[in-house]
Amino acid sequence: MHKNKSRSALSMPVFPWKALLLIPLCSGASAWAADTIGSLVPADIIPPPDVLMPEPGTITPYVGLGVVYDSNVLRLRDEAQARAMGLGGMSDTVVNGTFGLALDKNISQQRITANLSATKAEYNRFSVLNHIDKNGALNWNWHAGEHVEGDAGINYSQGLTPFIDFHALARNIRTQTSEYVDAAWMLHPSWRARAGLTHSKLWYDLASQQPANNSQNQTELGLDYLARSGSIIGLQARHITADFPNPEFDANSGQLILNGYTQNELKGKVDWLLTGKTRLHFLGGWVSRKQDQIEARNFSGMNSRLSADWSPTGKIDVSATVWREIGAVDDLSTVYSLNRGASLASSWRYSEKIRVIGQINYVKRDFSQSTLSGTVGGSTSQNDVLRNAGVTVAYNPTAKWEFRLSGVRSTQSSTAADGGYTSNAVLLNTRYAF
Repeated sequence: MHKNKSRSALSMPVFPWKALLLIPLCSGASAWAADTIGSLVPADIIPPPDVLMPEPGTITPYVGLGVVYDSNVLRLRDEAQARAMGLGGMSDTVVNGTFGLALDKNISQQRITANLSATKAEYNRFSVLNHIDKNGALNWNWHAGEHVEGDAGINYSQGLTPFIDFHALARNIRTQTSEYVDAAWMLHPSWRARAGLTHSKLWYDLASQQPANNSQNQTELGLDYLARSGSIIGLQARHITADFPNPEFDANSGQLILNGYTQNELKGKVDWLLTGKTRLHFLGGWVSRKQDQIEARNFSGMNSRLSADWSPTGKIDVSATVWREIGAVDDLSTVYSLNRGASLASSWRYSEKIRVIGQINYVKRDFSQSTLSGTVGGSTSQNDVLRNAGVTVAYNPTAKWEFRLSGVRSTQSSTAADGGYTSNAVLLNTRYAF
């Protein structure tokens, strides 16, 4: 997860709300952003997260309380599958209680932001899933004179793994950490050079999921042209090495496989201020991934993401995105998928105290290339489609107090014999900042 603000120095924005979910869904939420472009109204987390942005120069404690009803917590195919697992049903009600602390402090040109939170989740039926989500983010937005600035920080997240690809009634706790530093140098009023380093680590408590444990090192270099109109055109190169220390058993070949890989990217970036109300974003280019062990699982091809933000009035914001990228939707998978997706989200400020947010997204995941074993007859063909939609009403009776009511529908259609699910959820949350 990432910081309390977008990273101005790097072209790949990092979304603060990924790290600072105050009232998480009972099925969990994926923490780390993929190679994405920031949208005015995000649609990759449904419902939208509730993030506290403290006043500059303040330390703000906050508390939250939430109730979630989910018709299919484990994302099972149907009631028959639940009975076969010895479960009394698929639905549950979860009560969440949160305590957090947010900080925003300026020291001369330097800015320090932080957010720490803990959320206790208690399940009515599936009490074995009771757990505490822990999140922490610390960022230093540093400046060295007028022409050089950047960010340095750490992020920590611990919580229940989503049940999209994992359907056992087990408290599968996932922990993720990240340390980063980046810098931007204004070579000229119209030119900016960028560089960044990131180290991240992910691991699971359950022994059965530990083949997915991994650490990654990422380096990035970039150059941007800053037009007088406010638009940006850039080029960036990225190198990633990923280490999976625990081998995974491949049923096709009967072998233990190490899933580590090396990935290189060269992408172009366009941030085009089309009008005063419309902005277009594009990030795309060539991506090459080489697996450490099985060449048949290598990937080489185009990755791209295009999004548009539109604010037709002072009360309405609309964001639309389409993409074609590698990378599993959830970090549980040790192999990648080729994802094709689209999303649409809109926010309507009905009044000073009431806001309505609507979100829909569609993702088709194709695992066929990444599950090749490299042996005769070892190829498998697997894909699925994930659809999510939600409506949220946010009400602020005072500047410090907020209520949120959300309805969410999630479905999966899958080629796997035991795959596919439908889930409907209702969430009621409240938060008070002192």
